Amino acid sequence: MRRLKWPLLLASSLFIACGQPTSESKREESRSDSVMVVNGVERTELALLMRKMYDEMALVKDSIKLGYTVKTNFLEEYKRIQTAHATEPEKIDATYKAMAEAFLINYEMFETSQDEQAKAFNGMLQNCLVCHENKCPGPVKAIKKLRIKP
Repeated sequence: MRRLKWPLLLASSLFIACGQPTSESKREESRSDSVMVVNGVERTELALLMRKMYDEMALVKDSIKLGYTVKTNFLEEYKRIQTAHATEPEKIDATYKAMAEAFLINYEMFETSQDEQAKAFNGMLQNCLVCHENKCPGPVKAIKKLRIKP
């Protein structure tokens, strides 16, 4: 009977562990319209999109720094910065729309660049910085860290 105790204890602890919510299931606690609760904090569609953009650009930066030619295809998704629901909708004004359009133009130039990808990447990031310095300064420090130094 003593020999069966450990395997039974191990099996039951695995069963209990497998039944626990994963970090991914905790992450998406609820959705309503264009607001999602992530780890107990409401995130709007625009905030989630920009977080995703940041994460993707961090990976792109790493690839460029390692000497790879990067081919992305995020333009259609990134166009949502013009229509996504914002945390502070009153900040989506003509200035924001102009900066969003400038970003998309520079992003498209980056996507199609063959040479000087680091320069095109930094040009695209400059649009992010200008907008965030004027509209939502929180991520400025993080965006500056994405720059590729020559």
